[in-house]
Amino acid sequence: MDNVRQMAAMAALNKMLRQGHFSVSVVRDIASMFDIVPDPEAMAILKPLHCVDYAEMPRELYAALPGLVQKALSGSPIFQFELKHGPEPLALAAGAGRGRGLFRKLLGGADG
Repeated sequence: MDNVRQMAAMAALNKMLRQGHFSVSVVRDIASMFDIVPDPEAMAILKPLHCVDYAEMPRELYAALPGLVQKALSGSPIFQFELKHGPEPLALAAGAGRGRGLFRKLLGGADG
Protein backbone atom coordinates (compact mmCIF):
# COMPACT_ATOMS: atom_id res chain seq x y z
CA MET A 1 0.00 0.00 0.00
CA ASP A 2 2.93 2.37 0.65
CA ASN A 3 3.88 2.12 -3.02
CA VAL A 4 0.35 3.14 -4.03
CA ARG A 5 0.50 6.11 -1.64
CA GLN A 6 3.87 7.13 -3.05
CA MET A 7 2.48 7.00 -6.60
CA ALA A 8 -0.58 9.01 -5.52
CA ALA A 9 1.62 11.66 -3.91
CA MET A 10 3.79 11.87 -7.02
CA ALA A 11 0.77 12.15 -9.31
CA ALA A 12 -0.75 14.91 -7.18
CA LEU A 13 2.48 16.93 -7.04
CA ASN A 14 3.09 16.50 -10.77
CA LYS A 15 -0.45 17.70 -11.53
CA MET A 16 0.04 20.71 -9.26
CA LEU A 17 3.27 21.61 -11.02
CA ARG A 18 1.80 21.21 -14.51
CA GLN A 19 -1.21 23.40 -13.74
CA GLY A 20 1.08 26.41 -13.32
CA HIS A 21 0.18 27.50 -9.82
CA PHE A 22 0.91 26.38 -6.28
CA SER A 23 -1.68 24.52 -4.21
CA VAL A 24 -1.16 24.22 -0.48
CA SER A 25 -4.08 21.77 -0.47
CA VAL A 26 -1.91 19.20 -2.24
CA VAL A 27 0.74 19.53 0.48
CA ARG A 28 -1.91 19.17 3.19
CA ASP A 29 -3.48 16.15 1.49
CA ILE A 30 -0.14 14.37 1.14
CA ALA A 31 0.72 15.11 4.76
CA SER A 32 -2.63 13.68 5.82
CA MET A 33 -2.18 10.58 3.68
CA PHE A 34 1.13 9.82 5.43
CA ASP A 35 -0.04 10.94 8.91
CA ILE A 36 2.50 13.79 8.96
CA VAL A 37 1.91 16.90 11.03
CA PRO A 38 3.07 19.64 8.63
CA ASP A 39 5.87 21.88 9.84
CA PRO A 40 4.14 25.10 11.01
CA GLU A 41 6.91 27.44 9.86
CA ALA A 42 6.95 26.05 6.33
CA MET A 43 3.16 26.00 6.15
CA ALA A 44 3.00 29.63 7.30
CA ILE A 45 4.98 30.52 4.17
CA LEU A 46 3.19 28.12 1.81
CA LYS A 47 -0.42 28.97 2.79
CA PRO A 48 -0.46 32.50 1.31
CA LEU A 49 0.98 31.10 -1.94
CA HIS A 50 -2.17 29.05 -2.58
CA CYS A 51 -3.27 29.60 -6.20
CA VAL A 52 -0.35 31.95 -6.97
CA ASP A 53 1.01 31.34 -10.48
CA TYR A 54 4.65 30.27 -10.57
CA ALA A 55 5.30 32.97 -13.17
CA GLU A 56 4.17 35.64 -10.69
CA MET A 57 6.57 34.53 -7.97
CA PRO A 58 10.00 36.10 -7.53
CA ARG A 59 12.61 33.61 -8.77
CA GLU A 60 14.08 33.29 -5.28
CA LEU A 61 10.70 32.31 -3.82
CA TYR A 62 10.02 29.96 -6.71
CA ALA A 63 13.42 28.30 -6.16
CA ALA A 64 12.64 27.91 -2.44
CA LEU A 65 9.41 25.93 -3.03
CA PRO A 66 10.99 22.45 -3.12
CA GLY A 67 12.73 23.01 0.22
CA LEU A 68 9.57 24.45 1.76
CA VAL A 69 7.46 21.51 0.61
CA GLN A 70 10.13 19.13 1.89
CA LYS A 71 10.22 20.90 5.25
CA ALA A 72 6.42 20.98 5.44
CA LEU A 73 6.19 17.24 4.84
CA SER A 74 8.84 16.07 7.26
CA GLY A 75 11.90 18.26 7.49
CA SER A 76 14.02 15.43 6.14
CA PRO A 77 15.25 15.08 2.56
CA ILE A 78 12.50 12.83 1.21
CA PHE A 79 11.79 14.77 -1.97
CA GLN A 80 14.09 15.72 -4.79
CA PHE A 81 12.70 18.33 -7.12
CA GLU A 82 14.34 19.53 -10.29
CA LEU A 83 13.89 23.19 -11.11
CA LYS A 84 13.98 23.61 -14.89
CA HIS A 85 13.58 26.45 -17.29
CA GLY A 86 10.77 25.39 -19.57
CA PRO A 87 7.02 25.17 -19.87
CA GLU A 88 6.68 23.55 -16.45
CA PRO A 89 8.27 25.80 -13.81
CA LEU A 90 9.07 22.96 -11.41
CA ALA A 91 9.20 20.12 -13.91
CA LEU A 92 9.54 16.68 -12.40
CA ALA A 93 11.10 13.76 -14.20
CA ALA A 94 9.36 10.89 -12.45
CA GLY A 95 11.11 8.08 -14.30
CA ALA A 96 14.33 9.80 -15.26
CA GLY A 97 16.61 7.31 -13.56
CA ARG A 98 17.96 6.38 -10.18
CA GLY A 99 18.20 9.31 -7.79
CA ARG A 100 16.35 11.73 -10.08
CA GLY A 101 12.79 12.94 -10.26
CA LEU A 102 10.28 13.89 -7.65
CA PHE A 103 11.07 11.24 -5.11
CA ARG A 104 14.49 9.93 -4.21
CA LYS A 105 12.92 8.49 -1.09
CA LEU A 106 9.50 8.87 0.38
CA LEU A 107 9.35 8.36 4.09
CA GLY A 108 12.29 5.97 4.18
CA GLY A 109 11.21 4.10 1.03
CA ALA A 110 13.53 2.72 -1.61
CA ASP A 111 15.36 4.91 -4.11
CA GLY A 112 13.16 5.81 -7.05
